[in-house]
Amino acid sequence: MAGSSTDRFRSVLKHRDFRLLVVSFLIDQIGSWSYSVVILVVIFQRTGSTFAIAALAATRWITGLLVSGYAGVIADRVERTRVMIVSALASAVVMIGIAVVVGLDGPIWLLIGLSIATAVTTAPYRPASGALTPEIVRESELAAANGVYTTLESITIVLGPAFGGLLLLLGAHVLGVAINAASFLVAAVLVSRLKVRSTGSAEPGGRMLAQWIDGVRALRAAHVAFVLVIFCALDSAVYGAATVIYAPLSIHLGTGAGGYSYLLAGAALGGVIAAGIANKLSESTRLAPIIVASITLQAIPFPLTILTHDPAVAFALQAVSGIGMIIVDVLAITALQRDLDRGVLSRVLGVFDAAVLAATAAASFLTAAVFAAAGLDATLIAIGVFFPVAALIGLPMLLRSDRETAARVRELAPIVDLLAELDLFTSASRTTLEGLAADAQREVVEAGAVIIRQGDPAETLYILAEGTLAVHVTDERGVSRELPPVTAPGYVGELGLIHQVPRTATVTAVSDAVIQRIDGARFIAAMETATASRAFTDLSGVRWSRTAPLRSAAERSEPSPPADRDLAGR
Repeated sequence: MAGSSTDRFRSVLKHRDFRLLVVSFLIDQIGSWSYSVVILVVIFQRTGSTFAIAALAATRWITGLLVSGYAGVIADRVERTRVMIVSALASAVVMIGIAVVVGLDGPIWLLIGLSIATAVTTAPYRPASGALTPEIVRESELAAANGVYTTLESITIVLGPAFGGLLLLLGAHVLGVAINAASFLVAAVLVSRLKVRSTGSAEPGGRMLAQWIDGVRALRAAHVAFVLVIFCALDSAVYGAATVIYAPLSIHLGTGAGGYSYLLAGAALGGVIAAGIANKLSESTRLAPIIVASITLQAIPFPLTILTHDPAVAFALQAVSGIGMIIVDVLAITALQRDLDRGVLSRVLGVFDAAVLAATAAASFLTAAVFAAAGLDATLIAIGVFFPVAALIGLPMLLRSDRETAARVRELAPIVDLLAELDLFTSASRTTLEGLAADAQREVVEAGAVIIRQGDPAETLYILAEGTLAVHVTDERGVSRELPPVTAPGYVGELGLIHQVPRTATVTAVSDAVIQRIDGARFIAAMETATASRAFTDLSGVRWSRTAPLRSAAERSEPSPPADRDLAGR
């Protein structure tokens, strides 16, 4: 069922709405990275202080930390494409203000104030977009979708800073900011063309704090996703440290403060390499060694840079660091989109953003303090030692998560194997089958019990694990007709679900039987994210044709009350 990473990327890009999201993301990111390089270098050249760089970055991060939770609530209250459009337009207005201040050599405090405003206006965009992605692509394609995002983000980290560096060389600081404002406007236009519409479960007018707490609780209950968020915050802290140290590191390498961009480009190249790897690793049930190795891989290149003054070697080391960061990011975001209820997903993504921003801001200030007190070499060594040690300290948490995942996989394996044997889908991931298996409720049915009664509402799919079922259809004259029996392994009840009609036949246990009941809405959701197999469509087609002359009677009949030992309506 699983193809190559390239095939998966092609598959996910077939979705029109996803392509629109991707293009808007690409344009926005190029503008944002170009702006980031321009503004950070402007600040550093005017102040000569890494604390000034940290202050500009940290005010944006801290503001994002404070508002991201509420931004997630907004993205769960209001239709999500509308949230994204308003967010992009408001960000464009603020960015125009920054362009004016830069052009007039306005005060640093005003730039910081507008940077805070940008953090507020952009905050709702990400949780809204992240919650839309699983509405657009199949569950089996989520890792590939996030891989596309991270690949493009890595590419924009190369193109954006390179473009920003060119603008710096040309002295076109204002143009760099104005281009970012234009990118927000283009993103708003592209998002307005999305067909998908999605709103979370947060009620308008409700208490925002209580709704945000619901998101925190939902994340905490999804243990694997919760652990991954913690480690994603840790790898984001490495990024926060890097944003502070890149400028003086570039000076150390002889490329000046403007060389900041090629170090970012190195990390971005690693991200491109890592996207396909992360896509495959997302299917693993043993995440502990992957996460610890990724954090270590991200941090170790920093102290190794002490040994060289060659910019090319430093570029290669940052590429290695970028590989580690992207792996953790893809695993965390995919787990959130896969495991969390979509009604609270924007709020959970808001909590995720808050954790990432808190770690990034804290690391930027600590790195600036270490650099000021001990110099460049000591700072690089501290980065290379602290983060792998922190990952090892958190290893027991990861191992426990792996054990819980493995136990759950073992528990669900018999049902998953049964679903796989039934060949319901051609493209369902193991995760999709495990989701159905987790929803299944086992029942032992005595001989003679009615499982489905003709004319009743269709609400459940029944998977027959053991036994034999008899199938009868009654016409308008009350004449009963016997259809071929269903023997294990098999399934019944799919016709009413996929055609949205009342039950078309009565199904009775011939002997004692074991069934697994799967909620109809959950099954239909799986059908929307995975392709039905040829065997499933053929069998359903045959069953549909057999009941064709009698369906009108079934559709007109009223649901009958359940009899003794009757499973109808469950």
